[in-house]
Amino acid sequence: MIKTDVCIIGAGPSGASTSLTLSKMKIPHYIIDKSTFPRNKTCGDGLILYAYKALRLIDEGLFEKFLNHPKFIHSKNIKLHVNNNVDINFKESKDRNMVITYAKRFDFDDFLVKNISDKYASFDFGNGVKNITELKDGVLIKLKDGKEILSKIVIGADGVNSIVSRKLAGNKLQKNLTSTFVNGYFKNVTNLSKTNEAEIRIIYKKIPLFFYIFPLSDGSVNISLGGNAKLVLKHNINLVEQVESIIKNHPKVAYKFTNAIKIDSWRGWSIPYNFGKNKVYGNRFMLVGDAAGLTNPFYKEGVGTGMMSGIICAKSIEASLKNNDYSEDFLSTYSKNLKSEFGRLLKFSRLMLKATEFKFLFGSITYLLKNRIQTKATKIIIRKSY
Repeated sequence: MIKTDVCIIGAGPSGASTSLTLSKMKIPHYIIDKSTFPRNKTCGDGLILYAYKALRLIDEGLFEKFLNHPKFIHSKNIKLHVNNNVDINFKESKDRNMVITYAKRFDFDDFLVKNISDKYASFDFGNGVKNITELKDGVLIKLKDGKEILSKIVIGADGVNSIVSRKLAGNKLQKNLTSTFVNGYFKNVTNLSKTNEAEIRIIYKKIPLFFYIFPLSDGSVNISLGGNAKLVLKHNINLVEQVESIIKNHPKVAYKFTNAIKIDSWRGWSIPYNFGKNKVYGNRFMLVGDAAGLTNPFYKEGVGTGMMSGIICAKSIEASLKNNDYSEDFLSTYSKNLKSEFGRLLKFSRLMLKATEFKFLFGSITYLLKNRIQTKATKIIIRKSY
């Protein structure tokens, strides 16, 4: 049996961020992932706000590598189209480089993992967790190859279907607080913005659906469409049929896909935004990223919030080890720190998402308050990013 102070389950951005920060603190730990890297990960491939802040907090050198990475595209503009009538521009200030970055998770996750220190981190990739049990002297993690790890504290960075969340926190997926999406990659998409502006559209098909066009460094384009999982199921909405209809028939989209060629099949994934509704800590465990439901409800980005939660989590781990206290009461400060960092923004975003269900009201509000929204957004971008 392997014994360790800390075991991170999941090496995506949230888990990698936790590991990178622990290494910076010179804290030895184990990190496990069911996959080997690089690996494909279904995602919209957009990074904003907290991703930049987290990278800089982890290491300025890491942030510089990110800025100069040949497979990452940076842009200063995001345009949100509402009802085909209102365009809201989210722009970076002139003195800074970007408001959004496009990076395939295949490349970005591998970038983070390759920068994890092997001096402080012990890796076990390509080996999933079979079972996890809390014992008196730690948490016992049984891996699929038969290996057993006993850890004083466990970090669940294993996504929306987290075994740590299910087994130790007793959480269940809440469809009303989850988005469901499909995405696919296309080449030969034309008439895109010369400044690599992100194109986001709220399109109404019985319910509000969010449609994304993100350009990538290899010349392909990531196309995504999704909405609230409970409403998609209730109204029997076929997302694949809808996204194919949009790129074929939508008057402001279809002309871009006249000669487009689909590269692969459509893939689906779930995006949880249930933070504040589910348990994110307890005796000997904490949850980060999607396992903690930290995706922004409105603009659907969870990589940055996940990475920031990893940094916050690492600080709680440091305090826990120093005090030799892994109790639920001691770890409650983790939840408080998450709420302090994300609480107001995520609550506001949840209200904004709810407002989109009222098509004409939301359209009228965004039309009348467009300038105020853009000004407020710029302040949030500056405050919450790098």
